[in-house]
Amino acid sequence: MQYLLYPVVIYALLVGVSYVVTFLQLCKVTMQYPSYQVRAVENIPSYLQKLFLVPIQELQEFGFEPCCFLQVKPMLKVYPNTAWEMLLYNEPFNCYAKVGIRHPIEPVNLFDIEFYTFFKDKTCLVTTNGKGNTVIGKIPFFIMQDFYTAQTSLQWQYHQGRLRQLKTHKIPKLLSPEAFTQALGVYLQNYLNSLIKLRYISPGTNQKIFRLNGNLALKLTHKIIQGNHQSANIIKQRREQAKNETKLAVEIPIELEVEGFRRMEKLQRGLIDKKMRPWMILGSFILFVVTSTKYFGTQTLIIFVAALIIHEGGHLLAMKLCGYRDGSLLFLPFLGAVATARKDDATITQKFCVSLAGPLPGLILGILLAIFFKDVSYSSWIKQASWILICLNLFNLLPIYPLDGGQIVDILLFSRFPYSDVFFKAFGAIIISLLGIAHPALYLLTIPLAVNIIYSYRAAKINSKLHKSFRANPPSNQENILYCLFKNLQQFDYHHLPFNSRYLLVKNLIERYHCFYSKRITKVILASVYCVSLLVGILGSWQAIVPNSVNFIPKFAQTSPDYVRIHREMPGE
Repeated sequence: MQYLLYPVVIYALLVGVSYVVTFLQLCKVTMQYPSYQVRAVENIPSYLQKLFLVPIQELQEFGFEPCCFLQVKPMLKVYPNTAWEMLLYNEPFNCYAKVGIRHPIEPVNLFDIEFYTFFKDKTCLVTTNGKGNTVIGKIPFFIMQDFYTAQTSLQWQYHQGRLRQLKTHKIPKLLSPEAFTQALGVYLQNYLNSLIKLRYISPGTNQKIFRLNGNLALKLTHKIIQGNHQSANIIKQRREQAKNETKLAVEIPIELEVEGFRRMEKLQRGLIDKKMRPWMILGSFILFVVTSTKYFGTQTLIIFVAALIIHEGGHLLAMKLCGYRDGSLLFLPFLGAVATARKDDATITQKFCVSLAGPLPGLILGILLAIFFKDVSYSSWIKQASWILICLNLFNLLPIYPLDGGQIVDILLFSRFPYSDVFFKAFGAIIISLLGIAHPALYLLTIPLAVNIIYSYRAAKINSKLHKSFRANPPSNQENILYCLFKNLQQFDYHHLPFNSRYLLVKNLIERYHCFYSKRITKVILASVYCVSLLVGILGSWQAIVPNSVNFIPKFAQTSPDYVRIHREMPGE
């Protein structure tokens, strides 16, 4: 029965994580007054001019003709600060089609197409595709309808059908492209003002930048996730269609891939702000305690939590000293805790120090407690504390991925040999699975580990070629590295993967790049430090557990004059 419970727990945790991440992303959302400016084609990047030919050809089948390009400052303040869009016009229906790039970037669902028809009574019919879940409340004077479909033709038919109904009592208004963009900007600015009046959003330190109300973000979370599920179904349908209609899968320019990567980096950075961080730690701690009371007594639980704090505190301190940002601590039900922070250009030495700083202090403390308080007269909690500190930290120091020791071995040795990294992680997955027979909670680690192995395998196929390319032409900066990586993704036909997969794959490759080009002598020194730490940890733990088997205290100390003098002066001797 216990084993049947874990799949349910895993599913519940995954759902819970998706809701928490979505809520945190909504709390981070900033809004601004939008603006639209008509631009000549000469101002548009050449790769976008070529890319927009795809939706132009599709919309021309419905009677639309291109009008102009738009430089847009979007309502959502995201990277980059401005975006490029295309405006097309259908004269028989007095209808504009606005085409933008949809994020995240997917080859089969790249373009965001919206249909607009203005009326003389100042109302506007708007038909979108898969964006209804992002709208807060109602937009004044907008007759908005959202249609989740994999076919633009159905979206256009949906707009035409509603337009015919409205024409019975409304008169469409003819607008020039300049008048259209001006009217659209005014309508959306009024919409933002209405959200301020309703207190759905509030100004930040900059009076022109606004943030969502926390309660509203909480209410929108479920709506966003449901909409994402519907959008995922659209993408799935379009992928099936793309197997027969190759034109549906657009080849994404590398410049756009790099932009999408930068955009995702900005969204992920500082996901948990300083005000939210203490509440996240407290909430995860309460959840951890509630799920652990069944397996631990009060004393054991207190000691175990203290050991986790010492372990993760070591990681956090090393992260801070090494210049990592956004450090935080989260407790994980059934497992323990995890320290998180980020530094995109961390060196191999910094990664080594961060990994070793977790298990080493707790292991040393546990060994010292066991050696100096081995007398039976000392309280049982000291002995229990030493056992927990030794077991927890020595286990983490072992060369098994994804433990701290396994991560050290991975970055020092296997990161240089692409496919060996995959086998090493697979070996770790097998060990964790075998240990899960005795401790089923460890099965919770197998899901992220399996995903990691998949990305490592994909990265291994690219890495061998990248090493040769980078040796011949070393990239001068981070932008060049990203460009080379996405170029190789296209050559290996990985550009058709979902964007999140491409993003994680490129992150993996960047980390490998920094590890691969570190000096050999640095790796030898760090490997020696790790081996000595592991060996001393094992022998020290053995001495602490079985003190009569191996005597680590030098024999001369037992017969030295100072030792004898102190020994004789002790009371009760």
